[in-house]
Amino acid sequence: MMGRRGLVALLVVLAMVLASSLLAACGGDEPAPEESPAETTEVTITDDTGTEITLEGPAQRVVSLAPSTTEDMFAIGASDRLVGVSDFCDYPDAATEIEKVGGFADPNVEKIVSLKPDVVLAVMGIQTEAVEQLKQLGVPVCVLDPVTLDGVFEALEKLGTLVGDEESATALTDKLKAAAAEIEAKVADADSPTVFFEIYSKPLMTAGTGTLIDDLIARAHGTNLGAAAGEGYIEFGEEVLLKEDPAVYIAVSGSQDDPGDVAKRPGYDALSAVKDGRVYIIDDNLVTRSGPRAVLGLQQIAEDLHPEVFEASQ
Repeated sequence: MMGRRGLVALLVVLAMVLASSLLAACGGDEPAPEESPAETTEVTITDDTGTEITLEGPAQRVVSLAPSTTEDMFAIGASDRLVGVSDFCDYPDAATEIEKVGGFADPNVEKIVSLKPDVVLAVMGIQTEAVEQLKQLGVPVCVLDPVTLDGVFEALEKLGTLVGDEESATALTDKLKAAAAEIEAKVADADSPTVFFEIYSKPLMTAGTGTLIDDLIARAHGTNLGAAAGEGYIEFGEEVLLKEDPAVYIAVSGSQDDPGDVAKRPGYDALSAVKDGRVYIIDDNLVTRSGPRAVLGLQQIAEDLHPEVFEASQ
């Protein structure tokens, strides 16, 4: 599936917007910039829980507990504000050099507080307990956990407001929105094939409604079998899968390494997707991290569902 012009173009765009931030991150032990008198204007946003976050001025010291918000900070050129990240924040490479504050599910609250952040970026669900502990200690927490591509764009813009650089964030989201719109326009008149999206194999799990993956499949003009099974990431019966017989089968790389692995399972060789050679593997991080690379995930899903459209445009 490599050699795709659209995918390469998007990678170039993201590489360019990351470049200035990566250079800043290379400063290593340099302290976060001091707040100047010109940066004392109060900033306010509403996070994804509906909570209003107000800071006395643009955030100078930020701790990110999620890989998605860490990527967001790099993408808008604000990586120099990051004084702490989770152990799972590994993209871009420079993120691995930032002070670690513990796991995704069990961040070290004492360590976070010791870094004196102006704001902590978190997600919902598994981090709820840590979020509440930090709030009780008087640490501002902004929860950003988008489940749609529009939500990803909004999160980037909210972060731009928090760090006092709305212009850079808006410039990035404008580019990403344009790229997404171009992809959607290409497949708008295509058929809408049924697709099964594998998140995990044992037990078999998929993405239902209320997930970024479901939104990306819809935008790529596909019919997500998982949407009829429920909300969130859910188990999916193999007997139902074989009965529904999807035209396309996509698995994340964390579940399957090779398309041929799916065909080796008992009964799966009867699936239309297997017989027609339409089993694909996608990088987990493009579709499970609600960050700027989700547009790359949209591109790959669209090409998997509608190869004829993209082959014709090359």
